Amino acid sequence: MMSEPKRVHPISMFIDFISDAVSMIKNFIIPFFVLIFVNSNSSIRFYAFIILGVLLLWKAVLTVLAWRRFTYRMEDDEFRVESGVITKKKKYISFERIQTVNTSEGIFQRIFGLVRVQIETAGGTDGPEVSLTAITKAEAEQLKQSIFNRKKSLQQEEGEAFNENGEGTKEHLTVQKPMEEEVNVSYRMGVPELLLAATTSSGIGVIISGCLAIYTQIDEILPLDGFVKQFSFLSHASIEIYAILIFLAVLIAWILSVGVTALQYANFAAKRKGNDIIITRGLIERHQMTIPLARIQAVKLKENILREPFGFATVMLVSAGGSITEKETSSVLFPLIRKKKINELLSQFTDQYHLTPERELNKVPKRSLKRYLISYGFVPLLVGIILSVRFPPWGYLALIPLPFALFFGYLAYKQSGYVIKDQLIQLTTRGIGKTTGLILRKRMQNYTMTQSYFQKKGRVASIHTFVKSSALLDSFGVHHLKEEDAARVCDWYSYETNKSS
Repeated sequence: MMSEPKRVHPISMFIDFISDAVSMIKNFIIPFFVLIFVNSNSSIRFYAFIILGVLLLWKAVLTVLAWRRFTYRMEDDEFRVESGVITKKKKYISFERIQTVNTSEGIFQRIFGLVRVQIETAGGTDGPEVSLTAITKAEAEQLKQSIFNRKKSLQQEEGEAFNENGEGTKEHLTVQKPMEEEVNVSYRMGVPELLLAATTSSGIGVIISGCLAIYTQIDEILPLDGFVKQFSFLSHASIEIYAILIFLAVLIAWILSVGVTALQYANFAAKRKGNDIIITRGLIERHQMTIPLARIQAVKLKENILREPFGFATVMLVSAGGSITEKETSSVLFPLIRKKKINELLSQFTDQYHLTPERELNKVPKRSLKRYLISYGFVPLLVGIILSVRFPPWGYLALIPLPFALFFGYLAYKQSGYVIKDQLIQLTTRGIGKTTGLILRKRMQNYTMTQSYFQKKGRVASIHTFVKSSALLDSFGVHHLKEEDAARVCDWYSYETNKSS
């Protein structure tokens, strides 16, 4: 297979320049903000603008040169990329190493009918192995088909070679399904589900923490005394006024959270085509991600406190490969789904994962209740006592979170547990929300049983396991199980035990 060297679309120069300029300004935003907007010396402002202009001009020149030097082609079962302005770089990626070819459409790509293509390998860490900023949709589809058709041919040739030598394993020989047996199913998120997912998302905490982080940074570099004086009347306001302001702040954060979630999951669709799951999402920027079934390491179910009472959950795929820069939303299979429908859809999209009803879990023993209540309530109780003593009577308000913490501790005690079905283990635990992990034994990187001095006296233990997730590890576990249950899971996981059976 051979093709002529190609360049990405010229609009990629503009897209890359904007991206690099935003990144540069973001990295130096504080000093430039101080020099240009806060500093009162006009000469310093003038030179600051000159420096900023020179940097942007230099970045524009580098972007044009980088576009001219960047070429890609397919040759000798490899995807080859040549780049570099000063130093010429060559990158050869074997088709066999390529895990996924993902596409996305930003605002500028959509205007010109183009897509961004990201090629990922099993060893990717900080980002995709190759990123083609802007190429035509037809070329992207042709590129994807050429890579995976040739990859499939190479795997079939390898399987035939193993057969001739009398080698190979059943697992290896069954990786590829005949075309007539390929599974094709789809799931599309409707507008009602999108609105419900947006209104019940837990992104409000992210919005509030982000606003607080911005406030603390701005407070260090800007003289906010004048701004604060404008609201000095609030120091004499009643408790009702403060309650109204807090409510308005939370309402605005919630509205922002709804908007962000709606933009993320608009036009969400998941499709299984053969041995691949293809996920598309996004309104302003459209993303398409392909996850081979062989890359799935675990299935994760998340239920926050708003969705759990109504029987809704989010289903996510924990997949190997990719990059640590991938957002968590990239791995969402079903953003919002009723728990009673999970097994029906999950069995269609994956071959080996199924959810066991909570009533069949092996729960933690009754003697673990006090441990959960202590672990959840100790910090709120300590903080509440300290603030109550130091700042009476307002400090007593710090004790308000205590009953909520104890309530969630009780829920964690009632719902935590595990169940083993053949080669699949299901682990359920919770913090504020509930998390359930479905992990195949062969996908577990390790199994750990921990037991503190007090746990040993109470004849309980905690278990943990890890699976590959991009370049990191994703963990699942249950605290304060019976000793014999923790040992039973260890025996099930043991390689020698499974090998002898």
